[in-house]
This record gives sequence, structure tokens and C-alpha cells, in this order.
Amino acid sequence: MMSSRQYSRNLFAGVAFAALVLPATAATAQSADAVKEESDVIVVTGVLTPQSPDSVAVTTIDNKIIEESVPVSAAEILKNVPGVYVNSSLGEVRNVVYSRGISANSTDAAAGYYYVSLQEDGMPISNVTFNNFGPDFFYRSDISLASVEALRGGTAVVTGPNAPGGIFNYISKNGKTHPGIEARARFGLEGNGRNPYYRADAYAGGQIGESDLFYSVSGFYRQNEGRADPGYPANRGGQIKGNLVWDYGDGSVKASAKYLDDHNTWNEFLPARNFDDPKLVEGFDRYDSFLIPKAPHKFVTNVGAPEQDWNGRQGAHSKSLAFNLDWEQRFGDGWTVRNNARFVNNKSDWNSSALVFPVQLDDFLTNVFLNTSLDGTYSYRNSNTGALLAEVVKNGGTRTVTANNLPNQAGLPNRVLTEVAFNFHPETTEIMDQLTVSKEFDRGSITLGGFFAHADIDQYGGGAGIGLGTLEDQPQLLDIQLETPDGQIKQVTSPAGFAGIGQRAAGTPFRGEQTQFSIFGGASFELTPGLILEGAARYERIDYSGSNDVQVPNPQSGDPDYGGLDGDPDTLFDNFAVTYNTPFDYDFDLDYVSFSGAATYELSYDASVYVRYSQGKKAPDFGFFTTYDTLNELNNLVPLPQKIQQLEAGLRLKLADLRLSAIPFYSKLSNVGTQQIGTREDGSTYVPPVLFSSTETLGIELEANWDITRDLNLYSAVTLQDAQSKDFAVYVFNSPGESDDTISTVPDGDADNTPRIMTSSTLRYSPGDRFNAFATWRYLGKRAANRYNAFYFPGYHTVDVGANFNISENFTLGANINNLFNSAGVSSFAPAGTLLGALDRQSLTPEAVVADPDQPFNVILSEPRAFFVTASIKM
Repeated sequence: MMSSRQYSRNLFAGVAFAALVLPATAATAQSADAVKEESDVIVVTGVLTPQSPDSVAVTTIDNKIIEESVPVSAAEILKNVPGVYVNSSLGEVRNVVYSRGISANSTDAAAGYYYVSLQEDGMPISNVTFNNFGPDFFYRSDISLASVEALRGGTAVVTGPNAPGGIFNYISKNGKTHPGIEARARFGLEGNGRNPYYRADAYAGGQIGESDLFYSVSGFYRQNEGRADPGYPANRGGQIKGNLVWDYGDGSVKASAKYLDDHNTWNEFLPARNFDDPKLVEGFDRYDSFLIPKAPHKFVTNVGAPEQDWNGRQGAHSKSLAFNLDWEQRFGDGWTVRNNARFVNNKSDWNSSALVFPVQLDDFLTNVFLNTSLDGTYSYRNSNTGALLAEVVKNGGTRTVTANNLPNQAGLPNRVLTEVAFNFHPETTEIMDQLTVSKEFDRGSITLGGFFAHADIDQYGGGAGIGLGTLEDQPQLLDIQLETPDGQIKQVTSPAGFAGIGQRAAGTPFRGEQTQFSIFGGASFELTPGLILEGAARYERIDYSGSNDVQVPNPQSGDPDYGGLDGDPDTLFDNFAVTYNTPFDYDFDLDYVSFSGAATYELSYDASVYVRYSQGKKAPDFGFFTTYDTLNELNNLVPLPQKIQQLEAGLRLKLADLRLSAIPFYSKLSNVGTQQIGTREDGSTYVPPVLFSSTETLGIELEANWDITRDLNLYSAVTLQDAQSKDFAVYVFNSPGESDDTISTVPDGDADNTPRIMTSSTLRYSPGDRFNAFATWRYLGKRAANRYNAFYFPGYHTVDVGANFNISENFTLGANINNLFNSAGVSSFAPAGTLLGALDRQSLTPEAVVADPDQPFNVILSEPRAFFVTASIKM
């Protein structure tokens, strides 16, 4: 059998040969003017000053491909970029984006942008991330999007704020560069023609009279049910944005504003079997929605807190109010000053489902959350019809199912859905500013600059309860009642179907501040004709401070005569509301230096090569600090920056009808620390040495743009890579004390959810001004499901097609079919069996799969076939 090292060597050699000999057989999307070759454009992303990106791995996607396709989310546009992995299967939000195997902390949707920066007009949409708070809640691509510049790795360590994995810059139109009026109306049927989609966009921009002022204003509104109808809109809302540009000759000022108000839900896991070729369990299909019912009800977050309303129809209600002010001044003699400032308030009010997994009626953790500790007979009824669906007798530590009329029990006996009414309200208020001063001279340039960002962060929530739902499309919540051995009747769930009101099983409150300060500089110099050397460095300092509230059980909850919030001892659903205190504050700061250097040689006007080495660090995001809930953790678990190293080489060719880019790369993510706390016999705690792990990736990114004929174009982007995880391990604490601690190691193997092959190819036919059509083929190769390589997600193909008819000079009709052949690929999974097990995908081992190959597990599937018709007007 070929070793991983041998495979890597052969991969690197083979793809380098392919890059030089077979460029046109690579795979991706669009026309020559839709995905621009690096040598054709000036970019502002991944560079200290605007320049042709001959020495950086940047792909520019302009609005032609964006307008003609129908991406599920803003992140899905990045599937056109080599080296970038995108998982948009959950829907418009909670996407996962990373590049070149730098993914250890971002394979889960709760932290999908851990290593990268999603930017709007050159500034981060938010400079703060933590669990379930990421930039895609606060950005929507619309008709005003002019282009996307996508930088993977490399110079991101010196040009991005704590974002060494890549920078993805969504650039808006303005009235000077895009004058005119545009309107677009789109109707679709998602879920293979089942669920309606409605959207309208409008844009207007141009010069104000004969002045030097240019304006633009745009907006959209959209409503849809998604691929699986939850019984209420899956997404509804929109935004309005605009900018004003003053071009005064030697410089310009641009003021921008945006207001977003949007509601979003996402697709939940579905039960599957067969690790070799995962298929949904009989009785379920990919169009089933397991989202929580609307179930409106009142609750409190804890004892003494005011009453609040919860309604699942709200989903995640995100609002963003942003203002940007950009200034550029050219002083002459090569001097330029640029300043970009941003103020943004981002908030998201969640009334959504969480922890939605099939579990057995006797699952231990689920029953802890439900507070079903008393002995007796528990009845489970449909909360809408009153029909008896199940009975369970509890006697001590044993629970026995004595009746079962629940739906879909043939494949998953005695199972129901857990449905947490997630109440989560994060908000940040941020200011950011970046200043650069650059000087160009005959043979090079030099740039110095600084970046500052401050964020006030607040989150409150929890307490809206947990329920059980029937295991079916649009689940029905269960009414749970207990009859004790002495004949007492106690109500476990509220009239809406929830237990644990005020218990705050999720949504622990926290508040804090994050302040970031950077100084950077770089220079380029033409050493000899055609040979350019460049280098840049960045000093980063990040301060984190704040406090976390710790859940304290209500001591009265153990009293059988305690009546809870409503004073009735027989209504158990509100008898366990918690109290809170704030036992400690925290204050940490981290600083580090990153650098990048390159040499570029122009072989001719149409050919160049470069080599670049970059080294940087990734400080923990704010989510690391929100997990502190004991003084032992605060005193012993310290934030540790991860280290990123990348070596890349690039070849670019521009022939008569073919433009080619080939970038072999080596990427290493190291210093990924595992920290744990042990306990001694006397109750004191200790922290064993940190266990460090790493991921190494060797690969190549290929882009080819080929004008086959005057009317036919092929654009292809392909990534071939081998990502290996090494030295992942955890401590196993046995008896108290250090003496018998052991280390459980994860065998080195394929990095989880990192495919060896990613391709995206578009063939575009444009026979004239009246008609064009395209077909995009994508392939995502097989991926390890977790670090143990317990099983692999099979590779899968998708094909998108579209056509546009210019009915007149101003009016266009378009038609699109996404996922033409309705392929179903697995994009994520969670183990089954228990609620605790479902929360840890890294716990499943190859041995467990071999021991029970028919066990169920949970999967997220790719988006099914969808149909769209679009009418556009441009004037």
C-alpha cells in the first residue's frame, strides 16, 4: 500500500505536470470576463496597495457570473475559487469556509469562519466571532455586488486582522463605476420543485448633475420556504444600502451605509445508515424538515427575570447597521494616503431550534434536561390532538417503554426528536479603522500602516425550554405527563410542549470587550529587470476582557412542595429555573508578529513565476473566553495562538486564447493545543502539559480560462491536495491525581472534511448579444468524517445550468436549474444513539463502525434541485 508520504510526493509531481501540460482539462465555471485572470486585473485584497496580483493567490469573480447564477448564500460564490472549501448545505447562514486545509477549529457550522475574514468593501463585516456568531449572519449578496476578490492563505497573515486562512472581499458597486438603473424579480421552486421562492432587487446609481458626486442606492427583499418546508418561512427579510462618492481629482471620499433586517433558519440533521454509502433511513427523505414548530410561549431566563416571548417562526433574526468612510489622497511624487473607517452594530435575536437529534425515550442526558427524575408512568401525547403516542415506566435507574404509537418507529424504534427552544441574543458594537501611507518610486514601493478595532460584546439568553417532537416531517411537540406510584399527576411540559423553563440549558450570558491593534509595513523592489522582491510584516496585539455568568441551580428545586415560577408543585416544567451569579472577570492579551516574503520573475509579458513563504499566527476568537465557567478554568486554561506556515509557488501564462495559473502549495497549521483540568484527592486541581497537534497539507491550485471559439469559453478551477492530521490526543483521567493519567491518541490520518479533489468548471456559450447559456459542473471528493477517519463521506457531483435571453436592449429573461440531476452529497454528520454522543462527532471510531456497521447516524445533505426564473431590467 502506498504511504501517505509517497502519495503526497506523487500528488505534487503529478499535478505539477498536469498544470503545465493539461491546463484546459481542469475544472470550473464561467466566461473570460466573469472570473478574471490575475494578470488582467488590479486587486485591493491581499496586498498593501492596489496592484496586479502576480505574487498572490487571488481570484476575482465579477458580477456577470454572480448575476447569472443563483447561489444559496454569499459564501457559495466562493465555490468558483480553487483551494477554498465551502459547505453551504445548511442554507443562507452558518456556512463553513476555509482554505488549504487550515480547518482544525472551523469544521462545525457554529465556527465556520474561524480562520478567515469575510469583508465588505475592504473592511471586516465583523471583527468578532464566537460560537453561533459569524459574519454571514450580517451580509447578503444582492444586485449591488460588483465583484468578489478571494485570497487564500499567503499574504493574509500580513493584510488581514487575525485571519491567516484567507480574506474574501465582497466589493459593492458605486455610481461612478456602475451608473444606471437595474431591477430584478426572481421566482423559484426549491426542494425539487416543492417550495416557493420570491425575491426582488433594485439598484440605481450615477452622477449627481454636473458635480463630482456620484450616488448609488440598492436593496432587496426575499421570502422562501427553503428546501424543506418547516411550516413557516425559512428565510424572510432584506436590506437597503447605498454610497456617495466624491471624486475631486487628486483623491476621493466614499461614504457608505447599510441596514440589514433578516430572518433565517437552517437545515437540521436527518437519520441515515450505511457508512460506506450513506442513505436516509426508510421513511425519511431529504425534503423533511426537523425544525421546531412555531410553538409560541412565554418564559423567563431565570428566577426573578422578566417574562419574555418565544416563537420558532422568528428563527435567527439578524440586524446590521453599518457605516463606512473611505478616503484616498494622492499627493504627487508617488505618495498616497488611504484611510478606511467602519462602524457597525450587529445583533441577532434567536428563537430557533437547537440540538435536534433522534434519541431514545430513555436517553439519560435528555431526561436530565426534561427533569424526569421521579419514578412513575410517563405518558407522551401529541400536544395538538391529545393522542397517546407512548408510555414509559421509570423505576429507579430503569426506564421501560410499555407503549409506542410514535411515527417512523420501524427503522428507529423508541425514538423521538429533541427540540431545544434556543433563546440566544448576541450583539456587538464595533469601530474599525485602517490607515496606510505608501510611496511609489521607479523600481518599487513602500507602505506603512496600522489597523485598530474595538468591539463591545454582549449576549443574554437561555431558558426557553426543551421539548420532544415526533420523528417526522414538521414534527409535533409531545405533551409529557407523570403519574407517580401514589397516583399524583404532575405535568412535565408546559402547554406549549416544553420542560426546563428558566433552566438555561444553552445561552449562558456573557459580556466583554475585544480590542485589536496592528502595525504593518511592506516593500517591493525590482532587483533586476523582471525580478521583483517583496516582503511585509505585521505586529498584532489583541486584548480580551469580560465576564461570564455561571448557572447556579435553585436549591428549592429539590423540595417536592416547591411550586416553581407559577407556585404549583405539580407543574414541573418551571420548578427548576436557575439563579445566576458572576463569580469572576477575565482579562487576557496576546501579541505576535507575522511576515510574508516573495520573489517574482517575469519570463515575458505573458508569463511569470513566483515563490512565497508566509508565517503567522491565529489568536483564539472571543468564543474561547465565553467558555470559562469555573475559577479553575480561568486560572489554568490560557489562550494559545496557533501557528500557520505556508510555502507556495506560482506559474501564470497568458496565451492567445488561454490563460493559466498553477500554484503548488504547502500549508502547516500547528500549535493546536488541547488543554484539560484534572482533580486530586484533596479536591485541588492541576493542569497537565498541553497536548499539541497539527495539520499539514500539500497540494496545487489550478485555474484555466480557455476561449475555445469566439462564442465558447471554458473556465476551470481545480484543487488537488493531501491534508494530514497529526498528534491529536486527549488526557484520560482515571483515579484522582496525576499518577495514573493516560493519553488517548488519535492515529495520524486524513484531516477531517478536507477533500483531496475539488473542481468547478463552467462551459459558457454566447453566440451573440441576444442569448447566452452555461453549464457548471462541480465535484467534491471524498472526505474523512472525523479525525479518527471512522468513515468517509463519498465524493459527489453537481451540475447547474442556466440561460439568459435578451428580449430587448433593456429587458432580460433568465432561467436556472441548480443541481440538475438532484445529486445528494453528505456534507456533515453527527453520531447517533445518545444526545451526548451526537454532540461529539470526534467520538466515533473505526472500531465502533466495524462493531455495528448498521447503526444509525445523522447527516446533512447537499441542497437538492431547484428551479428559478428571473426577469431583469437595465437602463
